[in-house]
Amino acid sequence: MRRLFFKLVEVWGHPTRMAALGLLHIAVWEDPGGLATAFNTLGLSDLAQTSDGAPFELHWMVKRPLPPTEQAEAATFLAQLAATASQPQAAFDWQTRVDVPAGVPGFASCREVWLHPALTDDDPDTLDDPLGPVKVLYVIPLTEYESFILRREGASALREYASANSIDLLEPR
Repeated sequence: MRRLFFKLVEVWGHPTRMAALGLLHIAVWEDPGGLATAFNTLGLSDLAQTSDGAPFELHWMVKRPLPPTEQAEAATFLAQLAATASQPQAAFDWQTRVDVPAGVPGFASCREVWLHPALTDDDPDTLDDPLGPVKVLYVIPLTEYESFILRREGASALREYASANSIDLLEPR
């Protein structure tokens, strides 16, 4: 976990705060410009692997600033998602959809998340590690209709729909 922490610091700088939730830690970054808050698990890669055997961590960005109470709620949500991911029957990987019956904090219309590679060239798909690459699964909240498009038409259709309708999948909706 410690070695991945320093890899994340290289990419995004030092986190604003850390939350310890059981064996897992959640690093929290507040955008200095006040436009976003990001969260990354640390330690999940020691507990869970994708279907191809790669260890992974979860990353979630909310494109709005969150006060400390909402940050704590979001960190708890990511820790719960990580707990689900570490179950033997879980099949988390890029392009996986995960039901979230209780909803996604701050995303009132979203009851599902889509795990995706990085959405920008600035963000890593994997973190280099001496034990082998660690995948970064980016958490994208989806509304019921966005999930329908993804399931029925595929990832490119969802991205086209979001673009045509000026929907930023990382902004609360």
